[in-house]
Amino acid sequence: MKYGRIPHLDKDISKIVCGTDWLMGAAPADSFKTLDAFVAAGGNCFDTAHCYGANSNILGAWLKARHNAHKLVFLNKGNHPYGSPRLSAGDTSSDIFENHANLGIDHTDLYVFHRDDENVPVEEVVDFMNGFIKRGLITAYGGSNWRVERVAAANAYAEKSGQQGFSCNNPNLTLAHNVKPLWGGCLTIDRAGRDWHQESQLPLFAWSSAARGFFAGTDDPEVIAAYDCDVSRARRERAKELGEKHGLSATQIALAWVLNQPFPAFALCGLRKVSDVEQNVKVPDVTLTPEEMRYLEDGE
Repeated sequence: MKYGRIPHLDKDISKIVCGTDWLMGAAPADSFKTLDAFVAAGGNCFDTAHCYGANSNILGAWLKARHNAHKLVFLNKGNHPYGSPRLSAGDTSSDIFENHANLGIDHTDLYVFHRDDENVPVEEVVDFMNGFIKRGLITAYGGSNWRVERVAAANAYAEKSGQQGFSCNNPNLTLAHNVKPLWGGCLTIDRAGRDWHQESQLPLFAWSSAARGFFAGTDDPEVIAAYDCDVSRARRERAKELGEKHGLSATQIALAWVLNQPFPAFALCGLRKVSDVEQNVKVPDVTLTPEEMRYLEDGE
């Protein structure tokens, strides 16, 4: 496993981040085996969210059984809209405390807004998040499904006001071309956004980094609607071709494309089985050349 760092958090973070929205779909014993395998392979970062509900309770039960929370890194998301925007200090406070209760912890390493509400000024967001930092509830924060312009504006204000800004961005980034958002309010970063990350070097945590099984040929209608098109199918074929050269699957190549971006990148993965862990933890060691990166995306 390889690790990276983000601003304001003095911890190594595994390049593969274990998603936890699947835990309710597996028997508890199987969930524990998968979580154990992830940690044994060097993984230490878990993606959790207020809206994951009982999934977080299962992760909390595992943490209690293993007594290892102090060794791990938690990316806790909150402020999911639930039908209407919820980007306020009060909503954030409520979700922080409920996340902590579900997991059995009293501190969040990295708190991430699940959605943005562009009616709320970034200055207000930076101000109240620094309040939570001062109270010792969180160490760092970032945004999921935020436009890079909003993240940049927030960090410009934070610097001007002598406060702590965003430590990361958390959009969808995958080799597959996104035809339409998987869910309402979701954002897939475009090339201009990637260029901004290359210039700013702000770390990016990519959700659905392998396009939720698209490169493995899933027939999930939700995934097909979001990613299936001529561009995506051509990229999948090139990933298969390059995978044969490297002795890897198309999915592993797609993940490697995310992790080989010219900025700090982490891949959030739904590791539902021990075999998923075994396959995905190999990817951070895969180096793709600039020519291979271009070939995968553009066919050139």
